Amino acid sequence: FFIRPFYKMMLGKQISLKDMESVDSEYYNSLKWILENDPTELDLRFCIDEDNFGQTYQVDLKPSGSDMVVTNDNKKEYIDLVIQWRFVNRVQKQMNAFLEGFTELIQIDLIKIFDENELE
Repeated sequence: FFIRPFYKMMLGKQISLKDMESVDSEYYNSLKWILENDPTELDLRFCIDEDNFGQTYQVDLKPSGSDMVVTNDNKKEYIDLVIQWRFVNRVQKQMNAFLEGFTELIQIDLIKIFDENELE
């Protein structure tokens, strides 16, 4: 079985903050805290640190993201971009390859009648 957001990606559905809860509850709680509070004093930027085989590098969530501070006004955009990165952008090549193989066996239109719970 895969994680719920995987099935949502297969169906072309938007992934939400709530989807994060079942995958990484600590990360979900952190993002939820940001959403419910003023994150200005945290000095968060529109970027994420990624680890690749022991090497850490920074990924901008949007152009010049490392120069943009997360504020109370833009925190929803930040959370949406974090979720987009964690679940979609960083695995897009792999997901495309999976879907290419999957659709050779089953037409994608045939599974669109299901929701992510039924597809699981």
